[in-house]
Amino acid sequence: MSKYDVSRFKNVTVALNTPFDKNGEIDLAATKKLTRYYINKGIKGLYVCGSTGEGFLLDNEERKRIVEAVTEEAQDELAVIVHVGCASTKHSAMLAKHAEQAGAAAISAVPCVYYRPSEESVYEHWTKITEAADLPFFIYNIPQLTGFNLSMNLFHRMLKNERVAGLKCSSEPCHDILRFKQAGGEDFIVFNGPDEQFLAGRLMGADAGIGGTYGAMPELYLKLDELIKRGDIENAKKLQVTVTELIYRLCSFSSMYGACKTIIRLDGVDIGDPSLPFLPVDEKDPEIIKLYQDIRKAVEESKNL
Repeated sequence: MSKYDVSRFKNVTVALNTPFDKNGEIDLAATKKLTRYYINKGIKGLYVCGSTGEGFLLDNEERKRIVEAVTEEAQDELAVIVHVGCASTKHSAMLAKHAEQAGAAAISAVPCVYYRPSEESVYEHWTKITEAADLPFFIYNIPQLTGFNLSMNLFHRMLKNERVAGLKCSSEPCHDILRFKQAGGEDFIVFNGPDEQFLAGRLMGADAGIGGTYGAMPELYLKLDELIKRGDIENAKKLQVTVTELIYRLCSFSSMYGACKTIIRLDGVDIGDPSLPFLPVDEKDPEIIKLYQDIRKAVEESKNL
């Protein structure tokens, strides 16, 4: 059983896009501005340098500087979760230690990528990361990208580690959330990963959510969270349909990360384009402009729910 209180993480956590300048370098001023943008929107948590944050496209020093910029701006206003996963266990542990020093609230990591490691290797990988920092550790299970799917056997082994406090469940079967939550217990936090099943994941037992499209329409996810917490499932269903349609449209562009960054830029915060191989989306594209307008319309309409 984990030794940490995870109640502060039971909210809508935005998977943060990493801002870049016109030269493709990380933009720390824009990172702080984006962090403040979400604080002003009412967001209480950020997940930094994960998939949406293009973490695997950054070197370790860039990741450290992004984390420092976010924590400096956030202070105690946000719970900052830092994704520290790397192909190398050594580098992951170094980033975990740095996250603690920078003032992060928690750390998280995927299994070692590319090499398709054994279950025992992943156990050692995650264990070494937890030993590097006295912070809550959230397992990140996203088999469609890593090629490794967390088994119940390994999950039960990880639960014996008192620093393992939660799981970001991005595997696609919704019932995975149910199984992990039942095994983890009431004090173990499970985050819904797939944005298009935010409602379904919560109904299956997820305590909260972390997602990449949250950043493009944070108000809609905050409203979904509010409706679920007050038990208004009918209106939550209607809003989930709206959100899911918007997600499909975001994914219709050459790069979802590029589309999300352009939506954020249209809403007043220029965070540049994604790093290659992810492609940019032109802010003058009529389709992205229409999508932005429809998101803002949905936000206004959701205020009546």
